[in-house]
Amino acid sequence: MPRRFPPPWTVDETDACFIVKDQTGQKLAYVYFEGEPGRRSAADLLTRDEARRIAANIAKLPDMLRRATAFRMTLGKEERSPRGDLSGSILRGLIWCGYALRPRAEVISDLMFCW
Repeated sequence: MPRRFPPPWTVDETDACFIVKDQTGQKLAYVYFEGEPGRRSAADLLTRDEARRIAANIAKLPDMLRRATAFRMTLGKEERSPRGDLSGSILRGLIWCGYALRPRAEVISDLMFCW
C-alpha cells in the first residue's frame, strides 16, 4: 500500500533551511539556503527568498494535484495507469490545465524535483 502524506502541507523555517511537513508532522522536504553572500556564491547555494519560494510551492502540491484531478474528472477524461494510480493523469492534467500557461517542458522541469 502506498504511503500517504495528508494535506495540508506546511512550511517551517530554521536557521539554515525551510522544512515542508504534512498534517501528521512527517518531514517531506528540506530546502537549504545561505544568508552570507560570499559563502552562497562559493557553494552555489540558494538565497533565503529562493528557498522560501521553492518550499512554498512544494507545500502547494496536494492542492494543485487535487484540483487537477477534479478538473479532469469533470471532463470525463480520467485516465488510470496500469498500476491504478492517477499520477500520470494528474501531471498531464496540470499541463493541460495550462499551469501558469507555460510550455509543457517547463512545467515538467518544475515538477521533476518532486517526483
